[in-house]
Amino acid sequence: MAESIGRPRSSTSMIPNVGRIALLVIVGSIATLSASLARDGALAGSSGDFEQRMQRIVNGLRAATAGEPPMRLAGRMNELHVPGVSIAVIHGGIVEARGFGSATIGGPPVTPETLFQAASISKPVTAVAALALVQAGNLDLDDDVNRSLKSWRIPVNSFTNQSQVTLRRLLNHSAGITVPYFPGYPVGAPIPSLVDVLNGASYYERVRNLLARRMGWLAATPARRGRAPVNTAPIVVDHEPGTRFEYSSGGYTIVQQLLIDVTGRPFPQLLEELVLKPFGMTHSSFLQPLPKNDAPMAATPYRATGAPVSGGPHIYPELAAAGLWTTPTDVAHFALGLVHAWTGQDTTVLSQATALQMLTPGLGNYGLGPIVLGVAPHRRFLHSGVNEGFVSLMTMFENGDGAVIMTNGDQGGQLANEIMYSIATEYDWSDGQPKVH
Repeated sequence: MAESIGRPRSSTSMIPNVGRIALLVIVGSIATLSASLARDGALAGSSGDFEQRMQRIVNGLRAATAGEPPMRLAGRMNELHVPGVSIAVIHGGIVEARGFGSATIGGPPVTPETLFQAASISKPVTAVAALALVQAGNLDLDDDVNRSLKSWRIPVNSFTNQSQVTLRRLLNHSAGITVPYFPGYPVGAPIPSLVDVLNGASYYERVRNLLARRMGWLAATPARRGRAPVNTAPIVVDHEPGTRFEYSSGGYTIVQQLLIDVTGRPFPQLLEELVLKPFGMTHSSFLQPLPKNDAPMAATPYRATGAPVSGGPHIYPELAAAGLWTTPTDVAHFALGLVHAWTGQDTTVLSQATALQMLTPGLGNYGLGPIVLGVAPHRRFLHSGVNEGFVSLMTMFENGDGAVIMTNGDQGGQLANEIMYSIATEYDWSDGQPKVH
């Protein structure tokens, strides 16, 4: 989920604050979501059934407890200071998408092509690239990753002497790696290199740089001459690998460096080749910051107060953990592609055997990338994401039904929960409907 900065969330929220790791698995209780652009009406070629369902959904948002009065989407967006919502639905192998509200207050409306930061949904996308390299024989899931890392290596300590940090453990958050989330860097601030992020900054350096930014000194004095200041701690092993689940964006940053070292390719180009193009993610990119040509299509992130994030979207050099720019439609195609590999319908990117490994839950109900819940024939995988001013959610069932929601407000998680309950009720899905108190 790249991550939240510890903002409070509703106690009933199904979209976790990544800084509050214990809440993460609660996402598994939700069902999938469908959506449309209510303000602009139906798009050409869309099904009448979908439009009718969407009208019922947007006029009848549900709370977590059954029996509560329904709510209207427009009203909840205003109350929660969420200017825009974009939603894609996968049903019967067909993806339909709609936008609600504004990409920027006073600016253009949200459309299915509006770009959002996917935050930690970047992680399962990265996991597919890593598994494709495993499948090709370039990596080993269960080998010590320090044998393949070149530009940087995981510091050896008493914990790494007990057990190895492997790619499998990095992907399912059981490698004992620190740093649960990344706050990103404001526009105008110096952006550290990936190796600098891995090395991190001391507590004193992080406090000093935070105070400097709050005082308006965006170019805070680096801890080491000639290097941009880092706002997160060093990425290290702080308990024995393989012994417990602990959500770690730092672990995926190690995966990012691993993929670069093994292939010699820039990460955005590698992900474009291995995942984005094959899955038909035509509006997606791991380039940070977003190229100027694409910037007009990007949503503006907003705080819980309704104020825009100062300077616009934060920049995330931690691409694997948080750096994907995309649309719900593209993420829906990604999710549908995974289901096709999982069920053996299309093994172009991942073989069915590899997909089965990816989507087998381990510690913390995590597979190799997403959370995996349920039993056949109602298994599903999911992941949420929280960046500064962006909240996203992907949910996908093995029967090919699923949904993706993206918002440009810090309280978008609460709104997405209510939409999810409404969709689960409308489609009568086996899980995720409001619970009887």
